[in-house]
Amino acid sequence: MTIKSDTIYCADAEWVGRAHCGECHIRRLMLFSELPDNAFDHLLQPIDHFIYAPDSTLYEPNSHKKFIFSIRRGIVKLVNIAENGTYRIVRLMGPGSVVGLELLDGSDGYHHTAITVGQVDLCKIPVTTVKQLEKEHTELYVHVGEQLQKQLDLADQWIVALGTGSAQQRMAQLILILSASYADKDGAFNLLSGEDMAAMISTSVETVSRIIAELKRQKIIYKNENKLYNCDADELRKFGQHD
Repeated sequence: MTIKSDTIYCADAEWVGRAHCGECHIRRLMLFSELPDNAFDHLLQPIDHFIYAPDSTLYEPNSHKKFIFSIRRGIVKLVNIAENGTYRIVRLMGPGSVVGLELLDGSDGYHHTAITVGQVDLCKIPVTTVKQLEKEHTELYVHVGEQLQKQLDLADQWIVALGTGSAQQRMAQLILILSASYADKDGAFNLLSGEDMAAMISTSVETVSRIIAELKRQKIIYKNENKLYNCDADELRKFGQHD
């Protein structure tokens, strides 16, 4: 599901249509940040700007889509879904990140299922457009390589932070990651659903609920007036040191 509007102002949260990369107010964070404005004048396949509703699927491993997605606002979760229907969230990707980059690295298809967490504002970019721009502007090839390496590094960090220790330790690490990497300018972040957090740290929803209740009771995490969460990072680290 996408939200549509008639306005053509790219920063408008309800606009869906043709992207104007030269006017993007967060251009410095995006995949094409190193390119000159005139690089987008004669694209064979243009770039489109979308607002996706919560829980929208951008792509699946068996899909035949040939797009990558550059995130402007919001979070996308990358999910492995087993044959029995159980799923494991392997990474969260936030503003400035690009999902689907494996299509530029020789893969025949996507490696994961990509699902929006809350409303997500992104640019949908045809793979042919990226290859065209890489050919005409070699600096983009370097930037794509940096993005791929960043994703590999992030995957390694998640394995270490969320794959070891007790459930309490893993939960503390997850919330520290949310606070450090996905918070707004005031340090506030969305606390994910119990199902998502359980999938990320490989535990039950009941265990997640119990730990979150204890964190709230101790006021280590607390909700603000915007219904987002803040945390006391020092106390959260101490909490994660005990089982």
